[in-house]
Amino acid sequence: MSRDKKQKYLLYFVLMIVLVAGASFQHFVSNAKVDKCLDAGYEYDFQNKICQGNLED
Repeated sequence: MSRDKKQKYLLYFVLMIVLVAGASFQHFVSNAKVDKCLDAGYEYDFQNKICQGNLED
C-alpha cells in the first residue's frame, strides 16, 4: 500500500472518530439537560424540548 493511500485512510479514520465523538457529546448534553430538570422535581416536555417548571440557569 502506498504512503498516500495510508494517509488517506488515516484521515478518514480520524474524521470518523471526530464525527462519532461529536454525536456522542451532543447526546450526552441533551440527556444532562433532561436529568437536571427531572432531578429538580420538574417535568420535561419532550415534544417541545423544554423544562416545565421554574428551573434557574
